[in-house]
Amino acid sequence: MFGCQQVLIKADKNTSAIIEYLCHESNSLYNFCVYYARQIWFKTRKIVTGFDLTKEMKSNPHFQAGYASSMQQTCLNVGESFKSFKQLLKNILKESSIKSLMHLSIFNN
Repeated sequence: MFGCQQVLIKADKNTSAIIEYLCHESNSLYNFCVYYARQIWFKTRKIVTGFDLTKEMKSNPHFQAGYASSMQQTCLNVGESFKSFKQLLKNILKESSIKSLMHLSIFNN
């Protein structure tokens, strides 16, 4: 379980507007990366990495709207999520194959 620490920033209107804009663009990039990664998964059954996403998103306007390092981190976060999804699929397949073997008569003795 992860915790969250709230950090309150007291900034003027211009700084607040910039921070809000960058957060909005990062969120839009995250959503676009998830959409792209899901489409790749549905069409090819391939899990894309965060580096693949970063490479593909270089020309995306949301990627270009912010600092490269923070936008790369956003892409890497999506890649990590899909890596977890891949591990979850492996675990499900392993469990389902074990359960299917349990139905065989040699395991019922």
